[in-house]
Amino acid sequence: MNEIRPFDQIDPGDTEAVGGKGLSLGLMTRAGLPVPPGFCITSAAHRRLRGQQPHNDDALARAIVDAYHQLGGGAVAVRSSATAEDGSVNSFAGQQETILGVVGEKDLLDAVARCWDSLESERARAYRRQQGVAGNGLAMAVVVQRLVPANVAGVLFTRDPLDAEGRRMLVEASWGLGESVVSGQVTPDRFHLDRDTGAVCERHVSTKTLRRTPAGPEPVPPALQNQPCLDETQLAQLAEVGRQVERFYGGPRDVEWALVDGRFWLLQARPITTADAAEREQVRREEIAALKALAEPGGTVWSRFNLSESLPEPTPMTWAIVRRFMSGRGGFGLMYRDLGYRPHASLDESGAYDLVCGRPYCNLSREPRFYPGLFPLEHPFARLEAEPQRAFYPQSVATHWRGCPAGRAGFLFWLTLPLRLPFVLFGAIRFAARLGTLTRDFAARFRKEVLPAFSAEVERENREDRSGLSTPALLERLEFWVHRTLYDFARDSLKPTTLAHLARANLERWLGRGLGAERAQAALGELTMGVRPDPDADFPGALRDLEAGQLDRDTFLQRFGHRGPQEMELAAPRWAEDPRQISDCRSQIADFKSCLSSNLQSEICNLKSPEEVWEKVAAEAKLSGIQRALLEPQVEALRTYTGLRETAKHHLMRGYALIRQFLLELDRRFKLDGGIFFLTPDELPRLSAGEDLSGEIARRRRRRAAALSLEVPPVIFSNDLEAIGRPIVVEGAARLAGVPLSAGVAEAPALVLERPVAEEGLPGELYVLVCPSTDPAWVPLFVRACGLVMETGGVLSHGAIVAREFGLPAVAGLPGVTKQLYTGQRLRVDGGSGVVTVLADAGSRISDL
Repeated sequence: MNEIRPFDQIDPGDTEAVGGKGLSLGLMTRAGLPVPPGFCITSAAHRRLRGQQPHNDDALARAIVDAYHQLGGGAVAVRSSATAEDGSVNSFAGQQETILGVVGEKDLLDAVARCWDSLESERARAYRRQQGVAGNGLAMAVVVQRLVPANVAGVLFTRDPLDAEGRRMLVEASWGLGESVVSGQVTPDRFHLDRDTGAVCERHVSTKTLRRTPAGPEPVPPALQNQPCLDETQLAQLAEVGRQVERFYGGPRDVEWALVDGRFWLLQARPITTADAAEREQVRREEIAALKALAEPGGTVWSRFNLSESLPEPTPMTWAIVRRFMSGRGGFGLMYRDLGYRPHASLDESGAYDLVCGRPYCNLSREPRFYPGLFPLEHPFARLEAEPQRAFYPQSVATHWRGCPAGRAGFLFWLTLPLRLPFVLFGAIRFAARLGTLTRDFAARFRKEVLPAFSAEVERENREDRSGLSTPALLERLEFWVHRTLYDFARDSLKPTTLAHLARANLERWLGRGLGAERAQAALGELTMGVRPDPDADFPGALRDLEAGQLDRDTFLQRFGHRGPQEMELAAPRWAEDPRQISDCRSQIADFKSCLSSNLQSEICNLKSPEEVWEKVAAEAKLSGIQRALLEPQVEALRTYTGLRETAKHHLMRGYALIRQFLLELDRRFKLDGGIFFLTPDELPRLSAGEDLSGEIARRRRRRAAALSLEVPPVIFSNDLEAIGRPIVVEGAARLAGVPLSAGVAEAPALVLERPVAEEGLPGELYVLVCPSTDPAWVPLFVRACGLVMETGGVLSHGAIVAREFGLPAVAGLPGVTKQLYTGQRLRVDGGSGVVTVLADAGSRISDL
């Protein structure tokens, strides 16, 4: 097979042979669009010689050199074109190698070798990990193209990502070759154009002090530094070229271009992989409409509490499965039924949580219906509206008191109450008796009966080879383990949490009478000091042993490999899959130990017995002998079930990890590159039947990214749904205004760097990365970043494109920001408005890593 393919011989079905970039250049060439001539070295050559250099194969080397001379020799651009590159979901912008100004046969072969090697570079691997792209099966084609000695170059988005109305194009341009624009080395001129006419709607002319030429970087002459590099006629011509490209592809494109002697050339055209402002506004309106339909006549409050801590941004597959688990018929509802409650039928499908802009919010109108009592319960709308902070830890109240309108309970309720009261009181007594028996007996039954049976099933399943199962059998096993884990086992594994909560609430009520609310909370902390999970599930203890060298990593992974960061998210890798993540936990343990005050360390090392602590607290609260005797079982229950809930979660996550393994096998089998997590269980039979769901996966990825980029307050009121997407202003904080690159809002400590560092040198926590610019060498640092702030760079630079793909709010155009800010300051990055807010100092300047 011929491993050299001229642009005009590339066909639409050649993606695997020439990669995304090569395919785009070939198709545009054949369509008559202005593309500099060139050829592709196909991925077959890379696959055949993987791990070797093109110099090692005489026939291939001769073929490359011959094709080079057919171009006329001289300076060429050599660009990677991986088989997964420039697709509809992942752009891989700047992740592989590009070498400009290559002259001569030896340098050409060296450049091809560099492109091959870049497939496994640190930045490419980091990008693939973050985007869920499997490395297996990828190969590298290489584009060799006549170098265009550009007077001006840049990038055109045929749909302006900052335009909420979708009526504009966006152009970024600078003097010289386009590398300075796409790498973010300069802040380019920016022009917003009317899509239909090419007329300039808005312009921002930057000071451009550096340009890239075929001979290398050089200063821009002073007379040109503040001069627009394109005039209105040229911009109109460029807009027409953009419209031609969009008509050819049938959709918006990210286009790299060059202007030479009055003529525009196309160097690349890739799909726009992230949502623009118009799409974000459409998603915002859809989210508001959905909440309006869910709001109840008396008003509804949504609060981000509880579930949002462990599952902040679920993928569609995770949410579909967790929503069933949290419903009235799932493990959550079954647990409440076992306790004696009767969750309302309206909770059977949806439970108490709604997904708002990709985030779980508790619907406080539905939540009390899990545990109805003598009187209907509610979270009073007016009270929460007056004091929104109460919604963070809401307490439902009966509708007949504390200012709640009795009419909410309904006329029929009050009319029949006298007839029902004896039955209700009898039910309450029976409920209390059942709860007392359960509190006394459940821990032993859970440890002796429930846990061993479930653990044995998990171990048997882990020994099975899932790759040999047919797809229908795989789907059957998946559904079995969803039900076994999140229904059958969860109804018991959730009870320790609820029993601990009930014991804590009883103790808090009694102790609060003598100690006051604040001291009672502290006393409860003392009463649970030193509580540990069962030894086989003691994850914190194992981490400490691992850090101290008393436990080796293999043993740790055998016991805890099914766990990991963001473990409620089924798309998140477990430690057994990516053991490197363990180092983050070890560093956090070390940081925690170093931060403990000497007094607290002494207190931990000299813990009193539980009996001594209870005697001290009871005496301080002035409890009578009878009160002490009544509350002692509650103290024992609090300690027992506080430890047991962690044991229960440990084993629940073993079954949950199995669910992930079945999904990963489906993902591998259908070559979805993580796309399985953007489907739902109900759609898997369609996948099994051979239906192509790649379009739906791409649409959901894009919509989810748009939804998550919207700013949403932690508490939402149904009478102010326009708060969704409304910027939150922090009063009194220092604000820096730059260029908005990637929409969304993030808050975290700053990590200020002048140059990239290895991943091993990064902090374990999320951070806002503050840096001069972002050429591709910075991409590994994006993985643990939650926001990005740059001195230079444009909306269409590689760094901005990758930030949008990673969902990182990003701001640029802040000269000297690496000198103004320092590591440890808490920042708020609003990538939609281009504002960086300094929320708090860390207290001292920390030098760069």
